[in-house]
Amino acid sequence: MSEKKNGIMINGFCFENEEEAAQAKKEADGVRYLREKINTDAPESVLGIYNKMVQQRLFETAVGYTYLGELQEYLKSIPFIDAEAILPIPVQHPVLEESIQKKRRAERKTTPETQIQVQNFDFRKRYQAALYVCLVLFLCIVGMFAVSISSSSPTILNYETKLIDRYEQWERELEEREAALKEREKEIERN
Repeated sequence: MSEKKNGIMINGFCFENEEEAAQAKKEADGVRYLREKINTDAPESVLGIYNKMVQQRLFETAVGYTYLGELQEYLKSIPFIDAEAILPIPVQHPVLEESIQKKRRAERKTTPETQIQVQNFDFRKRYQAALYVCLVLFLCIVGMFAVSISSSSPTILNYETKLIDRYEQWERELEEREAALKEREKEIERN
């Protein structure tokens, strides 16, 4: 890895971003390892390895894409390997992908129609949720009143009157029993 004044050179490619340069260095080491280990005398195994690397998107920089391109050309030169079995190389560039994503986000944010639609959707959703909560609370209040009206047990609202009524009833019962006892005593004294 050597530094030029415009960027960092790796395998003939100049990288301006240090992160991309580090990734390219890592991929260059991986390519060197693969060149040592892959047996080019067995094209079927090379095809399997190549397809697996493409599916896993193992490479992200020009260094890795160059190696995949070399493998692809090698596999295309083998007559008994079907060209359709050789997967195309998916190219992704992180800086370009990020700028495209930023542009899409900016377009979504700046479009007034989408902002209104998003706000209306949020408002409707919140309105419906609040409506359901209010309905449930209203039903709870109605239920509480129904229970308090139909219940014979004393509540805070009528506790004092129920208690006074109960004591008055006990007093009447005691007076009736006392009167009954006095009558029995008189009958016993008469006999």
